[in-house]
Amino acid sequence: MHPIQLREERNFSEVINATFQFTFRNLKTLGPILLYFAAPFSLIAGISVGLFQSQIFDFTTKINRGANPFNFLFSLEYFLSIVFSLMGGQVLSLVVSSYLVEYMDHDGPVEASAVWEHVKKYFLRSVVVGLLYGGSLILGLALCFLPVVYPFTVFSLAMTAMVREDLSASEALARSRDLVHLNWTEGISTFGLRIVMSVATSILGSILSVPMYLVMFLQGLKVVGENMQWALLLSSVIATTGTTVITSLANVALGFQYFSLVEKKEGIGLMNEIESIGQARPVRDEGEY
Repeated sequence: MHPIQLREERNFSEVINATFQFTFRNLKTLGPILLYFAAPFSLIAGISVGLFQSQIFDFTTKINRGANPFNFLFSLEYFLSIVFSLMGGQVLSLVVSSYLVEYMDHDGPVEASAVWEHVKKYFLRSVVVGLLYGGSLILGLALCFLPVVYPFTVFSLAMTAMVREDLSASEALARSRDLVHLNWTEGISTFGLRIVMSVATSILGSILSVPMYLVMFLQGLKVVGENMQWALLLSSVIATTGTTVITSLANVALGFQYFSLVEKKEGIGLMNEIESIGQARPVRDEGEY
């Protein structure tokens, strides 16, 4: 089976189609790699969410007894769920970018060990990217809504740019901004892509959250006993881990958008195609799917 070309100009719909095609074709190797690297963060986040939500049923009683509500809202479980969810999302983005780079550079199935080399090399840089990106969103939110849209859009390709081009955190953010600034249509396309993929992954993720909300609903109605904390923890872990993996679709889409914009600006893929004229194209063994 011929590999999917990453360096190729694609319009909005083609990026989305390529995203689902690539993800499902490579699910046999991409899925386990995502779970291997992101699952530990998702597991801790899921357990923290379950513990936090299990306390909701005691919340009203404690408030009536004069307890400080902020002690509940800013509990350790709540803090851990946020921290590890953010870390899991950052690692997920780095893993997907590393997978795309390995897919482009080598024939055959992508190995977890190869992705791990990228993760080790770029992890600290990815944290800096996440902090700068998050800081820009907070600053934009503090000003008003519109400034949030700008960093949300123009910095969204930074992770793939960093791994593909071996850039520092600031260079990756600048590179992402320059690509999205090619013309106003690319900015709208990138923003629309983020919105569409966010909505799609949210819908799919909400399906996985149904068991968790069902347990909470039944506990609220006193249909089941209050000793069902294990069920709430289990459903929270499933929902959090599953949502993390599903979120990879958005990261794959941003990766394809990055390569599309690079191709429009620099034509690297076209030059490679011209140089390879007359040479046999490799057939990639991507396994069964």
